[in-house]
Amino acid sequence: MIRLALSDMDNTLLPFGQDRVDERTLKAISTLRSSGVRFGPATGRDEQELHRFFAGDDSCFETGIISNGKKVKVDGELVWARYLDRDALQRLADAFAPVPGVFVVAYPAKTDLSNPAYVLGATPAQVAPYERRFRFNGTIVSQVPDVDVIAATVACEEDEAMDWVRREAERVVPELVVVPPVPNWFDVLPRGVNKGTSLRHLLDALGIGTDEVAFFGDAENDLQIMGEIPNSVAVANATREAAEAACWHIGPCWDDAVADALLDIAEVAGTDVAPRFMRDGDEA
Repeated sequence: MIRLALSDMDNTLLPFGQDRVDERTLKAISTLRSSGVRFGPATGRDEQELHRFFAGDDSCFETGIISNGKKVKVDGELVWARYLDRDALQRLADAFAPVPGVFVVAYPAKTDLSNPAYVLGATPAQVAPYERRFRFNGTIVSQVPDVDVIAATVACEEDEAMDWVRREAERVVPELVVVPPVPNWFDVLPRGVNKGTSLRHLLDALGIGTDEVAFFGDAENDLQIMGEIPNSVAVANATREAAEAACWHIGPCWDDAVADALLDIAEVAGTDVAPRFMRDGDEA
């Protein structure tokens, strides 16, 4: 029996670059919750961005795994959080400062709907395309400010430099991990913290098991949680690695495949009957 549905956001619940979740998906989430099944994001995005994605309906993310596992919320309460080490982040920024087209963006834990961020090692012209693409407002600084930092990213203009950036980050700052959710962009995580490791904090707070969870994802930063949940689901546009890791497969995000799957779960809520996409779909 599924009692909790978790979903990645970009390229899973909605296409990357889309301003907000569409009405069909919002209605599916409402139907699911009305059936007694909880819904929440398991995403690299933080709360100010989720507020925009869900058109101001904060109830859609009052429970979930946020900021790639660095925050866990249950019924609107923060039950666990892990901030980034500022010294490690500064070493990462210093390592990439001489490299054209590669720079670090740090996001303060105390934030607002404008999504403020601190940018290290870039010019305003370099930052501007990323500000538009990822919807943040950057302030260029030379040092990581003395504030709690909940998230960070690394921009990489050149596709062919992505592998090098990953290797160099691991060499310079082994206590951090960089993971690319989309091209030319890495999420920065404390080593040992990810969506999968934070799942236990969420399930312990809810008092449910992994077999009572369905998770929908598409990319590398979803692999750890897919490895923890028997009912992991990949959208058709998922990366090869995510598709291979998932137990179940549905249509692409741009066809609202997750919305359809949520309705399938709602249809059999409270019973031991498998949702339709598990009965009729492709099991790995």
